[in-house]
Amino acid sequence: MSNKIKFNFSTFRNGLLMGMADAVPGVSGGTIALILGIYNKLIFSLSDFLTFIRKKFPSQSYNQFMLSFQFLFTLGLGMIVSYYVITKILVGSEDQPGLLLNSSTAPFIFSLFFGLVLSSVKEPWQRVLDRTVSRYALCFTGFILVLLYTNLSFNNDGGNFILIVSGALALTAMLLPGISGALVLLTLGQYTVVANAVHDSNFIIIFYFLSGGLIGLFTFVPFMNFMLLNYKEDVMSVLTGLMLGSLATLWPWKETYDSKGVSPNLGIGQIFDNFELVSIIGTISFGFLGFALYFSLKRLEKGSN
Repeated sequence: MSNKIKFNFSTFRNGLLMGMADAVPGVSGGTIALILGIYNKLIFSLSDFLTFIRKKFPSQSYNQFMLSFQFLFTLGLGMIVSYYVITKILVGSEDQPGLLLNSSTAPFIFSLFFGLVLSSVKEPWQRVLDRTVSRYALCFTGFILVLLYTNLSFNNDGGNFILIVSGALALTAMLLPGISGALVLLTLGQYTVVANAVHDSNFIIIFYFLSGGLIGLFTFVPFMNFMLLNYKEDVMSVLTGLMLGSLATLWPWKETYDSKGVSPNLGIGQIFDNFELVSIIGTISFGFLGFALYFSLKRLEKGSN
């Protein structure tokens, strides 16, 4: 096989979409991978890549390694480009907060992805063919775990150590539909820290963050690969619950919109006290756009097959 990396535009495009999702707290690139039908390929490619390194580059596995590397490189390039651009728009700067930190625009962004995730919950669940009581229980467990996690708060004064922990948890979370890497960073108080480090080319912060990410990948990917090969329907049951739980984070109307943590959601009665009717209608409309985005992504999946 040639050592040259072949550029596949559809893979790059999928990476762009995954990077966009990973930039939004409550949305996971893994969710987009599920919608696009590349989730299993992503996990298996990562497993092949890491196994090749762990076994000290065996020559008999070289061809499979290159296939996985080409896929991951092109996908990762798209994710990096998209994450850089989208976080610049969503986070902004200290002088000019981005769309996700502005109360006049944030509900629209959250609503768009609320509609997208809500419409895509069926993706993992339709892969559960034998819907036993235990699998409903696994789904419910995943749902509860996300709700519990979003109510946690952490001290973010851990310096480089918290960056390593953030990297390990966030990059692992990005692979799980329903568990958002951005949400993990937000909970740990590192969302704007990492986003600003990317924009400002702060390589020290990026180094510690990616070091943690590598630790997370080397430990999580083999486990996930084993689970998908041996307990696929159980995994999909849990992923369904995780995605359902993430909807609470994506609820568009919140008490505040800042980078200090997950803000409490507003109830139906409180929404009308805090937002203008025009804004509420616009927010709901963006939710329907999220549904439309889901069906557009499914068309992309069919076009790629």
